[in-house]
Amino acid sequence: MSEQDRLNALAEYEILDTSPESDFDDLVKLAAKIFHVPISTVTIIDAHRQWFKAAVGLTVKETPRDISVCTHAIQSEHPLIVEDLTKDIRFQASPLVTTNPKINFYAGVTLIGKDQQAIGTFCIMDNKPRVFLAEEVALLKVFSNQANKLLDLRLQRNKLRDSLEKIREINIALAKSEQRWKVALEGAGDGVWDWDIATQVAYFSPMWKRMLGYEDSEIVNSYDAWVAIIHPDDILLVSHALEQYLANQTETYSIEHRLLCKDKTWKWVLSRGMVVERDAQGNPIRMVGTHSDISSRKASEEIIWRQANFDTLTGLANRRLFFYTLDESIKSALRYRQQFALMYLDLDGFKQINDVYGHQAGDMVLKETVQRIQKVIRGTDTFARLGGDEFTIILGGNCHHACASVIANHVLKVFETPFLQIAADCFLTASIGIAQFPEHGNSCDVLLLKADQAMYQAKADGKNTWRLAQDE
Repeated sequence: MSEQDRLNALAEYEILDTSPESDFDDLVKLAAKIFHVPISTVTIIDAHRQWFKAAVGLTVKETPRDISVCTHAIQSEHPLIVEDLTKDIRFQASPLVTTNPKINFYAGVTLIGKDQQAIGTFCIMDNKPRVFLAEEVALLKVFSNQANKLLDLRLQRNKLRDSLEKIREINIALAKSEQRWKVALEGAGDGVWDWDIATQVAYFSPMWKRMLGYEDSEIVNSYDAWVAIIHPDDILLVSHALEQYLANQTETYSIEHRLLCKDKTWKWVLSRGMVVERDAQGNPIRMVGTHSDISSRKASEEIIWRQANFDTLTGLANRRLFFYTLDESIKSALRYRQQFALMYLDLDGFKQINDVYGHQAGDMVLKETVQRIQKVIRGTDTFARLGGDEFTIILGGNCHHACASVIANHVLKVFETPFLQIAADCFLTASIGIAQFPEHGNSCDVLLLKADQAMYQAKADGKNTWRLAQDE
């Protein structure tokens, strides 16, 4: 396909020179944080420029295309990884490398749009060279897929807008002919709904029902039938969005929510619609719209969130989520004048297991250790892996010294059983430090430091024990 075909496909998105959108902005912010880079962008490649739909770390909205790395990225179906731009003859003389922003590292994945045309990239950049691992490339592809989903939604929104405009024209020409909107919207591939606001009668297209697994006769054509299958956590949000739109407090009706499928699972949909008829006083009497299946996008968001907040080996909260939860625990304890305990746990002799049995065995021991401890702590406690063989447990629920000591003894007891999947004589112990809020500190850093110091005191006192932090 030609460059003109690519530009024609890009034009259908109507995205160039548009205002910032939080979905794209949040995506590049998250990528910059996860990959620890100063620059992350959603880049759209125009005929003679690269324009940034969203960017972190750049002060410009666009640059000439002939100096861009992304121009090279869209020429390949594979990610473009350049670990040191200063050593690559294609880029070493580029102003983007020799002057601000002085990028040295680039990793980008092509954004594939309509008709399989490359319309841009999702990329990250750094001011210093770096090695980019295979698992990082895979994660960058997840971000690219998410950006593609947002672009697809934009294209569908444009189609919906055009379709709804056709509905207006047909509505004027054909009055209330029930076919005036079905052909236009069914062609968009989404489920269609038509709501008579006065009578509360609603029409749901066959595709709308098939999306949820229902036969045509299995859902009554009424507003109440629709409300009955909205997820309980979403009903108020959907009702509020409808009320605001019908009261002219918002210009559009567009909301993401869950609907109950026939197989009792929940499907995420994007519900969009508009008023197509009003009475003589201007009050809305009829509304038409669509439901788009966004389950795949929601699944991608869940993957990104879990990768950012959970340890991949053990499934525990990682360091990032631990510090967030600890900070929230402090705020809650201050608000309700309560106390809680922070437990810092380090495995004694874990290095020897790695040395004798290998790292795979070490991973098995870590996972079993987590499973054992989870059985003796409470469901309200936050169990996290800081890294290696270091763990923390936030003991909430107004946990005092005596409460923390009981739980610490339970934790130590789980190590009395050998790790039989490794060897009959494979034992571990743990050293535990406990810090109390607010007695030993009123900030995350101080509490963690106090618990860490108490843990090292437990090691100094012979290991396989716990120690309470000392007052200043």
